[in-house]
Formats: sequence, structure tokens, C-alpha cells
Amino acid sequence: MDPITHTLLGAGLANGLFRERVGRAALPTLLLASNLPDLDGIVHLTSDPYAVLMRRTFGHSLFLLPFWALALAWILGRRYREVPLRTLYGMTLAGVAGHLLFDLINSFGVVLFWPLSDVRPELAWVFIIDFVLTGLLALPLALALLPRLRPRLRSLSRGALAAVAIYLVACGAARWRAETLLEASAPSGADFAYVFPEPLGPHRWRGVVRSPGRYDLFLIRPLVGQVEPRGTVRNDLDDPRVAAARQTTDGRRLERFFKAPVWQVEASAAVSAWDLRFKPLVVDRQAVFRYTLVPPDGGP
Repeated sequence: MDPITHTLLGAGLANGLFRERVGRAALPTLLLASNLPDLDGIVHLTSDPYAVLMRRTFGHSLFLLPFWALALAWILGRRYREVPLRTLYGMTLAGVAGHLLFDLINSFGVVLFWPLSDVRPELAWVFIIDFVLTGLLALPLALALLPRLRPRLRSLSRGALAAVAIYLVACGAARWRAETLLEASAPSGADFAYVFPEPLGPHRWRGVVRSPGRYDLFLIRPLVGQVEPRGTVRNDLDDPRVAAARQTTDGRRLERFFKAPVWQVEASAAVSAWDLRFKPLVVDRQAVFRYTLVPPDGGP
């Protein structure tokens, strides 16, 4: 999820659950804690083209996050000495837990058990930027600008958190419906099928079905039960150059990171790899995180 939405979630948790009891320390604590897991974004400073593979790893690990949260609570305790450390720690844990939830609901994956496992579980209920979700969390702050509603910020924030929970359940139900529709429409011989959220709302989903030599794409509208074919993408898995590229260290890393990897042999004999997870149907843009593996000395 984007940093703005994470920050608004922190504000909602602070204003709705902690501010009245804890006081002035609640808001800055939750704002920082709700963004704390993204400390692993520091990997991008290395300029390593594979740095994105380390996103949502050590900053999002269930093994390490309790220590990151404790460190943040201790630092904040130097500033807010009137608040017990256990209270600050409870708030930082709430903030990082909310962050993890919001990262799990979109399609990028979270390496929850890093460094013991590099598996990236995901729920894929919403696109990585969801304007409805962001708007629901921003609404209490906007309403509180009105003097007569300012005293009701706590109840407004709690109402927004409840509305967010209902919205996310609805998104999960829409994805389940989209999966059901895709299974009924998938061509025979398919060995992989997945549903990704599309931008601009949960009323449209991207169905991806892999068969020998290709992916079939579908735009799914679960509210009306419609599955619209949207073409195919070549996938050269049977080419020996692709097989060799997939067995390299970089190839194996990409396979673990990608959800629906596309492997293609280019005219230059290089092998390119990218992920249909990052190629929406309703927004015309090039696939991001596209890698090219060049065969040295004419070999794979």
C-alpha cells in the first residue's frame, strides 16, 4: 500500500483508539509506526537492479518487527517520558500490524518469515493504490476541519475504521467471485490461474491463465458475472535459452518474486522476464520490473 494510506491508517488508529487515553504521544507514535516496516526501502539506495526483490522483507518480517517496534517505542520514550514504555510499545505494535495487513491485501506479497523463508503470501484484494480506501481514512480528518465536528473526531475515526473493514471484506468477496468466474472460463490444459486486482476499484479484476506457450488474459466483472477475453501473452518456457536463464541465480530469484512470470526470447537472443502482476488491463502502461538476461559469449 502507498505511504499516504499507511499514514492515514496510523492517524485513524491514533484518533480512534489511543489519543483520548494516551494523549499527545498517540498521533506521532502511530504515524511513525504505521510506516516503520518500510524501513527495508533503504535497499533502493544501493542502485542494485534486483533491490526490489528485497522489498517487504526484513522490515516486514514477523520475526524482526517486534524488535523494530520496541526500538521505536524506546526512542519515543525519550521524548514522551510521561507515557509508560509498555503503552508506547503497544501502540507501535498496533501501527506495524496495521501496516502488515494493508500490505497483505494488495498484490505484491509480504515476506512474513524472512530470513527463514522467501515465500511472499498475499491476499490480492485491492490494487496497491486504492482511492476508496484512502478516501475512507481521510474523511474523518476532512470532517474535523469543521469546528462543530472537531469534538467528534474520535467517533468519526472509529466509524472510518469500521467502514474500511466492511469495504475490505467486500473486496475479498469480489475477488472470490472473480476466481469462481475465471475457473469456469479457463481453457483446458491450463496449469496456473490467478486473479489480480485492477486499478480504480474492486468491480474489475485481471484473470491470468497459463497454458503451454502462452498466458490468456481476462477482464472480469464479478458484479455482473462477465468474463471478457483480453488477448494472450507469449511465454517461451519450452525454449532451451529460457530454461537456462531460469536456472541461473538471478533467474531463480525472479521466479520466487514474480507471481505470473513471463519469459520471452528477444530478437537479440537475450531472455526477458517480467510479471503479469504488474501489467494492468484498464491502464495502458508498460510492465514494470522487467529484466533482461543476456547470454554471455553466445551461450545461455
